[in-house]
Amino acid sequence: MTDAPPSTPTPAAAVHAPDRRSARADDGITLLWQEEGSGPPVLLLQGQATPAAGWDRVAADLATEFRVLRGEQRGVGGSGPVAGTNRPVDPASDAEDRWTTRALAQDVRAVLDAAGVDRVQVVGHSMGGKIAQWLAVDHPERVASLTLLATSAGTADGVPRDEAAHRLLIGRDAEARTALFFDAGWVAAHADEVRTFFTLDAPRRVLRGLYRASTEHDTVAVLPRITAPTLVVHGGRDRLAAPDSARRLAAGIPGARLVLLPDAGHGLHLDSPEAATAVRDFLREHAGR
Repeated sequence: MTDAPPSTPTPAAAVHAPDRRSARADDGITLLWQEEGSGPPVLLLQGQATPAAGWDRVAADLATEFRVLRGEQRGVGGSGPVAGTNRPVDPASDAEDRWTTRALAQDVRAVLDAAGVDRVQVVGHSMGGKIAQWLAVDHPERVASLTLLATSAGTADGVPRDEAAHRLLIGRDAEARTALFFDAGWVAAHADEVRTFFTLDAPRRVLRGLYRASTEHDTVAVLPRITAPTLVVHGGRDRLAAPDSARRLAAGIPGARLVLLPDAGHGLHLDSPEAATAVRDFLREHAGR
């Protein structure tokens, strides 16, 4: 989702796509992934502890001209959270998995290996954008282009966090949480899509582990090492990742472009036609690199 965990995980009956495949992470767990379409490959990385199904609208649109890959984060939607096994963790356990966005980028590399993709255009939203940054730093040969949506280089960028917004995010008011992401008119017209986006299949300890990974993310010092052509797209109304964070992110990556959409919020990858156009145009520009 973003940099804070939802208060209650919601079982998901619809997150398991029939065409799902598996990859093996470096520590032995099984990672589920899927693909659709054909053409130059594009990888979609979702935000913290949100399902791959949250990309459905974007994936369907891009699959008309790209091979679109997406997978579940470890511990979410059926991907195994325990090293060396596919056993589910105990949802009532007080233990906490300690992951980092850099380690989660290695899971992404494992998915690319399983898909037989040597080089891919990467689109990351929120924490997915943080994972994408590390993929571009540690495996530059795998990243043909980088699109970073509603994300940041971490709290080390010096931009204060909107604590009130994050309290709304983890609170029980679903309407207030949804308003942090999407335009009210879009929500009214896409109730099923909003429900899918916020439907989560993950135990609490996984949520805590992913939360820690996102909140401890810090790529400020290594941003100059990113060599992939980069597009940063951000909403001017984003309270979960401040627009100043996007400005500093773009300034830190050599040659990065910044598209700031004044009326968009944190979920601009779904509800903003301008964001969708910017992403597609950028992917077309760098297809075949």
